[in-house]
Amino acid sequence: MEDVAVTADLKDLLELQLSEVEMLASMFPNPGEFSLDSRSALADVQAFVEGKIQYQYLRTRIGFTVRIAADSNKKQMLELVVHLPHKYPAVAPEVFFRAPQMSRESDHQLNEGLTEFINSTERGEICIGAVVQWLEENSPKYISSKEAPSRTQKTPVVDSVFTRLWVYSHHIYSKTKRRDILDWAHELKVTGFCMPGKPGVICIEGYGSQVEEMWFRIRRMNWKKIAIKEKEDFQLNKDSVESFRKFDTFSELNFEVRGGKGREYHMDLGKFCEFLEQRGCEKIFNIYFGVGGKSVSNE
Repeated sequence: MEDVAVTADLKDLLELQLSEVEMLASMFPNPGEFSLDSRSALADVQAFVEGKIQYQYLRTRIGFTVRIAADSNKKQMLELVVHLPHKYPAVAPEVFFRAPQMSRESDHQLNEGLTEFINSTERGEICIGAVVQWLEENSPKYISSKEAPSRTQKTPVVDSVFTRLWVYSHHIYSKTKRRDILDWAHELKVTGFCMPGKPGVICIEGYGSQVEEMWFRIRRMNWKKIAIKEKEDFQLNKDSVESFRKFDTFSELNFEVRGGKGREYHMDLGKFCEFLEQRGCEKIFNIYFGVGGKSVSNE
């Protein structure tokens, strides 16, 4: 049986989320300006607020993307990607932005400013509209700061290092995170995998600069816990890249789900261990979990 007080509080919070989504949709009415990740997620939240379903059946969160003009001429655009935890606005929203035209340094500086702004907003009050306004006011100077140095063409730096990065996360559930990780991997032409669930595991391999850029994008997302567990670097000869690769593509692993309910799912670590052994990476399992693969319980 649900706790009545907790349910009432959640309904109040989720009602605020619904009103904020409605407000943003009216602020950005043109096609492509505002897009929901899933209309069914919005419908589920609405059903909970109206008392048609109980909280344990509310397994999705509201997520959406807002396209924002990053200069006065609206020639440069950035995308604000938003996920709303069920307890938002009592807790901070999960947000990050994509701005391909922005230099890495400017991207980092703007992201730090955005994080500081969100942390300064009052919990309990919706803030995505304010976040959008902050980005509209602050992003133009970061976009323009990149354009001046680009007048002089620099000779591309040839990567001489092949890197394999092993990342551990407390969990990976968000469909948006998983989608973006796959999209970035394909864009940057890195190989490896992402294993969602609890815990979450990511392996990234490729030229050192590609892997560094991929890790930079991943770590700026909102995480409960994420860390590099192991980094492998190999000096390259001109034609030796493929000899170091353990994976042909970058893909999402989907082993048999073990235990848990709803979003709290776990992957079968025994099968994950076998997967690593088949690719000569069995030592990584011990680094992640501190036990021999053969002794992993399926419980």
